[in-house]
Amino acid sequence: MLSIALFVLCLCIVLVFIAKNKQPDIDGLNRLSAFATQPMTNTMKAISFLGNHLFLIPANLLLILFFIGQKNKTAAMQVLFIALSSLGLVTLLKNIFHRARPEFPLVEGVTNYSFPSGHAMMSLAFWGLLLYFIYQKSKQVYSKLFITVTIIVLLIAIGWSRIYLRLHYPTDVLAGWSIEFIWLFLSLNFLHRIANKKTTSYT
Repeated sequence: MLSIALFVLCLCIVLVFIAKNKQPDIDGLNRLSAFATQPMTNTMKAISFLGNHLFLIPANLLLILFFIGQKNKTAAMQVLFIALSSLGLVTLLKNIFHRARPEFPLVEGVTNYSFPSGHAMMSLAFWGLLLYFIYQKSKQVYSKLFITVTIIVLLIAIGWSRIYLRLHYPTDVLAGWSIEFIWLFLSLNFLHRIANKKTTSYT
């Protein structure tokens, strides 16, 4: 999975910033626009909210408080670190790449840069980490399978909503997922090493 994420990320960067070929992105947006209706737009706005900071900040805080209540400081710190570092990373990358958003958005007031998609990154940071914790604790195969499929569908729906609303190009979303998957993988490995070192030092 890590190699696939790296490949997709490199492909997006080459296509957008080296070859400077916007046509596949524009074609994708135009195809979706042909099916736009007001009920669908309202649905996509609701789905998009699940990747918005107004949802994710309280959700992350509740997850941190849950782990503190369970006296699991390690997990609470993992949530805090992933959330803050992912936010910093997406802000940094947007200001590095400076890609303008698509024309004629269906939502007004979004003015920051387009690449990579913050919704794609931050939703994967939260929902992906939640899935990671569920896999650690749950022993029921069918329950884990059901939750995995549900979260994957949710993440795809959030990314799709951003493209439908013309707030992101498809490559913005694909790059966002790829970057966050890589960052989540590296961060969890890093945090595990720190936790193991602390455990070793106490024994």
